[in-house]
Amino acid sequence: MDTAKLAAYVGEQLRNRVAPKDIKEQLAAVGWLEDEADAALARGLAEAGVPVPEGKEVGGKKASVAEIAVNFFSFVLLGAVAFALGALYFGIINRYFPDPLVDRTLYYQTNTLAKVIHYAIATLIIAYPLYYAAVRIWFRRFHAEVKKTESRLTKWLTYIVLIAAAGTVVGDLITALFTFFQGEITVRFFLKAVTVLIIGAMIFIFYFLERRKIQYGQAIERTVFASLGSAVSALIVVGIILGFVATGSPTTARMVGFDMQRSQDLQSISYAVQSFTRRFERLPESLDELMQANGSYGPITALDPETGTPYEYRVVAQPLGTSAIREGTYELCAIFSLVAERGVTAYGTKYDAHDAGRSCFTEITSAK
Repeated sequence: MDTAKLAAYVGEQLRNRVAPKDIKEQLAAVGWLEDEADAALARGLAEAGVPVPEGKEVGGKKASVAEIAVNFFSFVLLGAVAFALGALYFGIINRYFPDPLVDRTLYYQTNTLAKVIHYAIATLIIAYPLYYAAVRIWFRRFHAEVKKTESRLTKWLTYIVLIAAAGTVVGDLITALFTFFQGEITVRFFLKAVTVLIIGAMIFIFYFLERRKIQYGQAIERTVFASLGSAVSALIVVGIILGFVATGSPTTARMVGFDMQRSQDLQSISYAVQSFTRRFERLPESLDELMQANGSYGPITALDPETGTPYEYRVVAQPLGTSAIREGTYELCAIFSLVAERGVTAYGTKYDAHDAGRSCFTEITSAK
């Protein structure tokens, strides 16, 4: 590229009072790129006597559309990483510091909590490497071309992130201090407040340094960014390890899923047995009879979801007597994979508390 010849042409056009817009259109018509035309126009204006800010060099390229897209994508990934990291550590904290008022009505530790942690881990495994790569591309482009200038969009987005991070840190500190003054601070709340503080502070520090380097051209050692990146990476790796420790491996999660399905199946069978007993004034003799008579009280599954073997059903005592309320007793059994100590789910089923292996539940139902 003959930049000297191009600058000379632009300078001559400016001296002939040709409008800068028309000059750019001429250059674009013969194949010059927009950033090349802008650089040439800037040098021509400087040569024509337009004052240049002290310490600034003219003629730098603007960030390309592709580079702006990469930078915008990095902000999307930043949001995913920040929320996933917060959700991961919140889930770990909830696992080891449960709140009886919140967790007692949900089967939280083996269902909702595990899903939250696993989804956060999956997000971090995918999003964080992509975010790291996007940021490196952004820095390398400006390192390779020191005269490159960024767009207004990327500046605004960065300052929005800075404001959001600063607001998060300040709001978190105010909330923590207020809660402390109220005498209600707990270990669970304190750890969550620290988590939010660390994530917000890391984002603010990184983009504060990024502005100094990219926008103001100050010399920031690479080791500073490398250290910050290593700290974030370590925080994510530790979180992922603790997440798997708290919820178990994918194999364990699958076993938990099967156990939950077994619990729900037994609950459905129990409802069906109760409806059958009220309708026929006796207990069904077998699950086959119950399945054949099943109609108005909804579908039931009599087979184990993993092995396909039937659940065990046994009549202990048929409802007898002539009183208005006659009670019958039956037993339901299933083979569970894991021990579950807490047995209250969002469905309210009692079958969630069970031992590993064969577990049986004795039920009483009335004929009327």
